[in-house]
Amino acid sequence: MDRTHEAMKSIGFFGIFNQSFKTIFNSKKLFTQISLTLILPLTIIFLAHIQISNHFFWRVENNYLTYYYSTYHNVTVADWLYYWLFKIIYFTFLTVFSLLSTAAVVFTVASVYSDREITFRQVMKIVPNVWKKLFITFVFIYFALFIYNVIYGIVMFIFISIFGYSGSVVVLWFIVLILYVLGLLYLTVVWQLASVVTVLENIRGFNAMKKGKILANGKKMVGMGIAFVLYGILLGLIVVYQLFVEFGGEISGLAMIWRVMIGVSCGIVITMLFLMFIVTQTVLYLVCKSYHREAIDKLSLSTFLGAYTAETVVYPKPGEEIQLGRPQPPVPAQQV
Repeated sequence: MDRTHEAMKSIGFFGIFNQSFKTIFNSKKLFTQISLTLILPLTIIFLAHIQISNHFFWRVENNYLTYYYSTYHNVTVADWLYYWLFKIIYFTFLTVFSLLSTAAVVFTVASVYSDREITFRQVMKIVPNVWKKLFITFVFIYFALFIYNVIYGIVMFIFISIFGYSGSVVVLWFIVLILYVLGLLYLTVVWQLASVVTVLENIRGFNAMKKGKILANGKKMVGMGIAFVLYGILLGLIVVYQLFVEFGGEISGLAMIWRVMIGVSCGIVITMLFLMFIVTQTVLYLVCKSYHREAIDKLSLSTFLGAYTAETVVYPKPGEEIQLGRPQPPVPAQQV
């Protein structure tokens, strides 16, 4: 990642993926260690949630089908209690490992960018110093996503109350769905940038989201395109996992050995995909900073990262860790 600031700001969709792959392969041993330690457990939790939900809570999750079919799933209070207890435990572990993975990978990518030599032990040392900041930002992000989905649910309820389920409103349904997905992708970009801002700058929570929104301006479509591709791949892997692993015996008639092999392969790819999520969001942050002419001096960034590992006692003022909010002056045109 040896590009100049002027070159960084012009990087687009394919350039961000290219830089992300280069960053991973240039430090593949370190990223492999991080993946096996933090991201692989995240993948296991993610896939275990699918397995447990389909086998133990199908009556709760599919109870809405009674609206279309005459069958009724008898769901007791105990079923709901166990279901929500499971969801709370799942989201707790998912959030914890997401925080740890984000902190480790963002720190590593920033270290590579600043030409800083780091070890796996150093990376793991900074994680406890960062996760609390990230947790505050994640709470605001979850709240924003909750509000967004509540608004969407209210809109759909009003929409259904007025138009019903008739086939003549399929186009309107499709338009509403597209608008929802676009809004969700935009929130994802803000979420990703806010997470990186929290690690690399002295900002957290709502202010980090606000800064992420500002950084997204100008590179919004690029970020949304990256999120769309990565989430599309993840969705495809989930479909493959459910068709050939979860219900492989009933639907595809696959032997257990093939289901296990496909399941392991999906787990490996999903682990790599989760790593790519965090690396691309960090590279996108660096690109957005350059696009807005906010200087990221490698020496200053290296000094700031060193504070996490107790290598320095220099504590920059809020907003000045990597020249945040101090745009570079425009380069004057040469006189001809």
